[in-house]
Amino acid sequence: GKTTLINTILGNIKAISGSVSFGQNLAIGYFKQEEHYDNNNTPIDEMWEKFPSWEQFKIRAALAKCSLTTVHIESQMKVLSGGEQAKVRLCKILNEKTNILMLDEPTNHLDPESKEELKRALREYKGGIFLISHEKDFYTDIATEIWNMEDFSLL
Repeated sequence: GKTTLINTILGNIKAISGSVSFGQNLAIGYFKQEEHYDNNNTPIDEMWEKFPSWEQFKIRAALAKCSLTTVHIESQMKVLSGGEQAKVRLCKILNEKTNILMLDEPTNHLDPESKEELKRALREYKGGIFLISHEKDFYTDIATEIWNMEDFSLL
């Protein structure tokens, strides 16, 4: 369905027919619906892998801005809740230099306050956003165009 569509657009799976081509200078940030962690990385480790030139205080500040406490950021990713893991993943994507965000159900596992913070960050984002969501209350006031994939209509 929708996850297959986003993976086809990104070239992660082969299209049944047709093709996708991107313009030059496209920098895509992709948020997968689910991510599984089987290593011992902490959120700090995850951020350092993505941003190796950042100093620890900058990494901690970015994670704190995403509503993660010291306990969260020093714990292994695999023991964090789905919502805490999602916050780390969103923190990485929102701090990347991108001009397109591809977000597959980013509000899954997030508490209401975190959803509002994400909505605020998306409103401030200076690029295009391709958002897959079942939460009409989340996307209605930030979307400029809505595609209903149940009946393939443009709302």
